[in-house]
Amino acid sequence: MDPFIAGTTTDLMDAFMQPAFESLAAGFPQLIFYLLMVAGMYVFAILAYVKLTTHKELELIQDGNVAASIHFSSLVISMALPVAACLINKFGLWDVGLWTAFALLLQLFLFRMTDYIIFRGMPERIERDEIGPTVVLASFKLAGSLILAFAIAG
Repeated sequence: MDPFIAGTTTDLMDAFMQPAFESLAAGFPQLIFYLLMVAGMYVFAILAYVKLTTHKELELIQDGNVAASIHFSSLVISMALPVAACLINKFGLWDVGLWTAFALLLQLFLFRMTDYIIFRGMPERIERDEIGPTVVLASFKLAGSLILAFAIAG
């Protein structure tokens, strides 16, 4: 019997909710695959950056260094933006993986360019807990990642 003809609230709710539940059931496994793949790549890129820095940023943060905390926070956000952009126009798991890897490598390269060309001596300044220059560096990294994210998203 057609739920619209029957007119009961339960029948109407079933008629409207069934497609939503079917969509969720069909899309949930893909969501988990995308999330696991992208999250793994994201964490790997952050760990790579931490290993590439000349100063021990995580140790500085544990010791209460505010400048290191600001810098690392900008890193965490800046790395997430291009990754999120890769998920906007996705065609498949391999497509997202390839674009995410490319975006993270490009982001790491841009970070290095910013660190060594524009802001020379920043590792020492972060170690000395100089907040002003660190905020400016963090702003440049966030701005660059926003530009990269929008370029990826089209």
